[in-house]
Amino acid sequence: MTVLDDTPNGSREERAGRQMTSVAKALQLLDAFRKARADMSLSELARRADVPKSTAFRLLAELEQSGFVARNGTKYRLGLSCFELGARYSMCRPNGLRDTASHFLSHLHTATGLTAHLAVLDGPEILHVEKVQGPNNPVVLTMPGQRHPASCTALGKTLLAFGSSEDVRTALDAGLPRFTPHSITDPRRFMSELKRIRESGVAYNRQELSRELVCVAAPIIVHGTIEAAVSVSGPTAGVRWDRTEMLVRRAAADISAARGRNTSSQI
Repeated sequence: MTVLDDTPNGSREERAGRQMTSVAKALQLLDAFRKARADMSLSELARRADVPKSTAFRLLAELEQSGFVARNGTKYRLGLSCFELGARYSMCRPNGLRDTASHFLSHLHTATGLTAHLAVLDGPEILHVEKVQGPNNPVVLTMPGQRHPASCTALGKTLLAFGSSEDVRTALDAGLPRFTPHSITDPRRFMSELKRIRESGVAYNRQELSRELVCVAAPIIVHGTIEAAVSVSGPTAGVRWDRTEMLVRRAAADISAARGRNTSSQI
């Protein structure tokens, strides 16, 4: 990416600093798309990225030229280069986490008729990696790449319960947000919840993130270390959650075994 300020004056360190500033601002513009649900105007992108409108215009032109941003009239969206680069991430490669789990997620969705999710932990949040949902499922407004606070989700509580004490401390330090009256916001109660999950091997989210939505999750453990979690989400009524829990446990165990074989073959 070219330097915006190409004035020859200044030391090599100062010129490098200006270049890094341009790179950082370009990354801020790309990051502004993280929570976008539609194409965005130049003004909105500049506001979200907290950069001057003129700077945003120049950087977006460069990002468009390299394929990381695409323009639709007067609005912008992420370009195919972002998809291409993301697909090279390790968990998306053949025999990676997402590739291995997708088969079992499809079977889990078919067996339950509900929405199946795969997620990993990133700081105090979960990152949805994969989702399988049929056209007749209750609407679950999630998608791969979306984040949620770990403390309010069955997936997140599973990842924390079987993760490290540092992971738990990170979540507690970030705070326990309240999304509904059912959200657990008391640290002592939350720690007791994690203990119960470790003992039972399964976690529930009973309307803690969204009203009228229940989720059950189980850990994907590979060579003794939790790698991800799998879950099923559905309505509070009309679901046999005891049977669903059994199917989620089985899917998590199958993915764990498959991941164990894949990672062993790569050593």
